[in-house]
Amino acid sequence: MINMKVRLAVILALAACFTLCSANQHDPVDLRQSVPESNLTAGPITIDPGNQQQLDGLTGKLAENRAIFIGEVHDRLDHHQNQLRIIKNLYARYPDLAIGVEHFQQPFQSYLDDYIAGRIDEREMLRKTEYFKRWTLDYRLIQPIIAYAREKHIPVLALNVSDEIHNKVFKGGMKSLDSLELAQIPDDILPASAHYLQRLKSIYSSHPPSNSFDTFVEGVLLWDEYMAEHAANYLRSHPKSRMVVLAGMVHVMYGDGIPERLNRRLGSDQSTVLINGINFSNYPGVADYQLLTENYLALPPTGKLGVSIIDSSGGVRISEFTADSAAKAAGLAVGDRIVVIDGVKVENISDLKLMMFDRRSGERVQVMVQRDPTADSPRELQFPVVLR
Repeated sequence: MINMKVRLAVILALAACFTLCSANQHDPVDLRQSVPESNLTAGPITIDPGNQQQLDGLTGKLAENRAIFIGEVHDRLDHHQNQLRIIKNLYARYPDLAIGVEHFQQPFQSYLDDYIAGRIDEREMLRKTEYFKRWTLDYRLIQPIIAYAREKHIPVLALNVSDEIHNKVFKGGMKSLDSLELAQIPDDILPASAHYLQRLKSIYSSHPPSNSFDTFVEGVLLWDEYMAEHAANYLRSHPKSRMVVLAGMVHVMYGDGIPERLNRRLGSDQSTVLINGINFSNYPGVADYQLLTENYLALPPTGKLGVSIIDSSGGVRISEFTADSAAKAAGLAVGDRIVVIDGVKVENISDLKLMMFDRRSGERVQVMVQRDPTADSPRELQFPVVLR
């Protein structure tokens, strides 16, 4: 669990970067025919993603590029809804489209392919990609995008480097990698520009992790180069395709992160940057366009067992109950080890999250537990639990 806490701390720090921007020099592309004159400022061109006329005008401009980056704050539902609007509009005009995502790690690409092709279902895909272990944020945030890709058979590219490699760099720098690990990552990781380094320094100072600033920067650059390399490899092998890349804002703003590194690999300017949901009108060069979302949207609450758990080598055990716990009302007890939910084996917290992420209040689930699991022959008990 320590590695997951380190990664989550980095994700949260990077997601907060929109408050720590500095100016850069990239001129936004003109879209005057589709944007009200009042929206034209020194900053990025503002698009109302709910305005179909503006969205159509934007789509035509975006399609002139082979890669379109849409920066996000990872836990913002409205940001992901905007991304899906762009994807649908692009696909309607240019169906030779791929979606590159930061949310999945490249070693698990085959399981995303299987899901898009219909060979496995959603829960099997999430289990095999280890989504709930490696990303941790609510899958429902990106679920509509992945479901749309499956419906339209749009390839989804897992762009991110593995936790095993990234966490090692984050703690000890590139020098900590062995030869087998070095063979899995780009061999041309270039330093951050002065502007990018300044922003990373602001993030690091505001959310200081336990590692040094140098290894923090190396970890971010590894993310950028790795995602750029895998996006570029796909676009080279699919010369007629376009790709929408979904990634955290810090990786795309000002074009300093993934975009410039993808452009370097493809040999010319290939990308357009969109910033999502935050008003960046006073930040010249932060993006070509911004999708302005006024309202913060929240996911509906899920149905809950109402337990606190200990995830250890002995499995998932109940350590305490929350107030008004559905599990306690059904007869479960502190110390019970949850082993099966609705016929599916539960071995760790990721399995539990997988079984519970889309449940609703009032839904009934069958929970099998082992009581006194330290005994030679623990009792196996089954309880119907109505979630609250």
